[in-house]
Amino acid sequence: MKQSEQGAVGRILVVDDSATVGMVVKQSISAVVNMPVDYARSLTECEQLLSEHHHEYRVAVVDLSLPDAPDGEAVDMVLSFGIATIVLTGSLDSATHDRISAKPIVDYVTKQHPGSIAIVKKSVQHTLRNMSCKVLIVDDSPSFRAYIKTILLTQRLQVIEAESGEAALHEIEQQRDIAVVIADYDMPDMDGVSLCMKLRSNFPSTKLAIIGVTGSTDSFVGVRFFKAGADDIMRKPFLVEEFTSRVNARLDYLDSLRTIQDQANRDYLTKLYNRRYLFEAGNTLFSSAQRGHIQLAIAMVDIDFFKRINDTYGHDIGDVAIVSVAQMLSKEFRTTDIVARMGGDEFCIVAVNNNRTTAI
Repeated sequence: MKQSEQGAVGRILVVDDSATVGMVVKQSISAVVNMPVDYARSLTECEQLLSEHHHEYRVAVVDLSLPDAPDGEAVDMVLSFGIATIVLTGSLDSATHDRISAKPIVDYVTKQHPGSIAIVKKSVQHTLRNMSCKVLIVDDSPSFRAYIKTILLTQRLQVIEAESGEAALHEIEQQRDIAVVIADYDMPDMDGVSLCMKLRSNFPSTKLAIIGVTGSTDSFVGVRFFKAGADDIMRKPFLVEEFTSRVNARLDYLDSLRTIQDQANRDYLTKLYNRRYLFEAGNTLFSSAQRGHIQLAIAMVDIDFFKRINDTYGHDIGDVAIVSVAQMLSKEFRTTDIVARMGGDEFCIVAVNNNRTTAI
């Protein structure tokens, strides 16, 4: 399940003077996030909602021009509370672009665009997802690292910095949940391509995205990056919008791979691990237990008289019973344990290093 769909505590704020646009945006966001979405039609209503809930708002979608705030006052007010802000605008000429881009916003969307609602929804999902994603910047230039860091923080990403390839390898070893590495090519001792090769020896593209950055006009630098295993390359100077789109695209790709893997490993009804995953992961854990590295406890569980439930109330109610038991088991065990559905009404639990049970 993606981070943006996990129902984290918080609220979303939508501000637009058009009731049609505002309600459509609100409904679109409500369909993909499990948190309240508030709607305001004016600066006055926005101010009232902020006075009540500003500590709860995680993302805001705000119209640039309101009847009582024609010059972006509502955007500035929301930003003053440190809320991740996506700006809606009726038009986008160069002057409006420059005015919007000068603000520390996540994104901007032109309302006349046919797919604007879908873009807003995706931008909200990106922002919520990014709050739990780590990005590592590798560059020997403090000023360039600071520039990239500012952009990434605006996208609500967690940012780690490294001034060299060796420092980057150390950070990756210490924080193995880093999702994206942005590596400059021109660095002393270990250039970006060499770093990319070392990272790829331990982290496939399904686990870690690598974006190479170069100021070189030599097109072969890009070839070297891709041959070393980079997923993308950016050439300096680049537009902020292009850079953020590339980073979010790599994170989307990792999300998609995790979703596919999750679907392959999960039971469709209970969302517990399935039999295939149990045997794959269980064999690995069992081998580790035989070497004395961990202790295991295994339990088989089934539902008594389950056939009677199906025969009396039907298979739909039987499914409800299976899901209820699955939820109960999930709550009782840790994420480091395996709770799997073997099939029918049978479940298997593999508990790791649980001192309350007898170890294998």
